[in-house]
Amino acid sequence: MKTIMKAILAVVILGWMTNAPALAQQEYRLSGDNYTLKIEGTSNIHDWEMEAEEVTGTAMVQFGENGLEGFEKVNVSVRSKKIESGKRIMNNKTYDALEVDDHPGIHYELISVSNLKTSGDQFSGEATGKLQIAGESSIMTIPFEGKIVDGNNFKINGNFSLKMTEFGIDPPKAMLGSLKTGNEVTLNFEFTFNQ
Repeated sequence: MKTIMKAILAVVILGWMTNAPALAQQEYRLSGDNYTLKIEGTSNIHDWEMEAEEVTGTAMVQFGENGLEGFEKVNVSVRSKKIESGKRIMNNKTYDALEVDDHPGIHYELISVSNLKTSGDQFSGEATGKLQIAGESSIMTIPFEGKIVDGNNFKINGNFSLKMTEFGIDPPKAMLGSLKTGNEVTLNFEFTFNQ
């Protein structure tokens, strides 16, 4: 009797495993220089913009029968001293504020994804993760949209705002304090990940 019960149980488990949707995890890397990351801010004199020129990252993505099912891991790093405005004085003020000698990188690590919606090759959601700037960390929730280009590539983009003081950064000043930058900055990003 026990042998028959074990056989039935094995058949049931095998059948469940066969019918369960398979999720395949695949690792993607941020593609070469196929990315943009712009930082936009204000001052009492004029608005300003800088762009990150060296960004690296990886993403572990889950795919199922209906396409993209979720993100397991995402890590993105920006080399602080490769954030460029085209103006030497502004660059140096930024590098001082970011303490680039002690903290050469800005890092983002995914904690979870919520409100993930997929429709064909399009997807959107909110990514909550730990953002580390100048050695200080804060938990940020970032809305994003994306598109699966093909089996080997996907694009993801979004924008979000943060306050420099959240990371212990004093908004830079210049011209003997007559130019003062605003505390809030907006980051706009578009990344292409591929296998």
